[in-house]
Amino acid sequence: MSQPTGKWSEAMQSIVGARLRRVRLQGNLSIRQVAEAANLSKTTVVQVESGRTSRRSSYLKVARFLGLHLEHLLAPEGGSELPYAAHFKSNDKWFDLASFDEGPLPESAQTNPEERARLSQADGLSPLNILASRLENGRIKPTVLEVFGPTPPRSHQGEELVYVLEGQAIITVSGKSIALNEGESITFWSAEQHSYAPQEGSKLPVRLLSARVDT
Repeated sequence: MSQPTGKWSEAMQSIVGARLRRVRLQGNLSIRQVAEAANLSKTTVVQVESGRTSRRSSYLKVARFLGLHLEHLLAPEGGSELPYAAHFKSNDKWFDLASFDEGPLPESAQTNPEERARLSQADGLSPLNILASRLENGRIKPTVLEVFGPTPPRSHQGEELVYVLEGQAIITVSGKSIALNEGESITFWSAEQHSYAPQEGSKLPVRLLSARVDT
């Protein structure tokens, strides 16, 4: 593997290190495994992944073990996997929070908020929009939730950030209810029982942005 020429900035070290870490995690490899195979210390591998070392030979050794060309990692898009993911209106896909496994809501509810409101009032649905802006092999799961009434308590692994986009919400976590207004947010451990509800008198639907991270 040839070594790239030209000045290599600290920013580029950080980018390459982060890309190497993503590849390692995608391969379910531990830092110890990489260190032993690349003949480096675990400390050095950690420094490589965080971009805190200027020794190019260390980056080259890790890249070689992972079967990567460093020139490939230095490309602006980081190879075939884009370093970003975007969600557009055309990507909207609405589900019910409590029965996600049953598939998307009817086609009439996908583009018609009045129909989602009708379904919620008639069947107690909590419309959930799975945002397409999730990175490939990423850990952040972003969604938008329309809340017309109290949702069933739920729990799952990881942690969650909820930000109030519109209206006033009550987020209940482990039996404690927290009132949030538009522009306010809360982060909590998702394994604790939690639910969402509108505050009394709030304009409906209350729209929440949820960013869930599995741990």
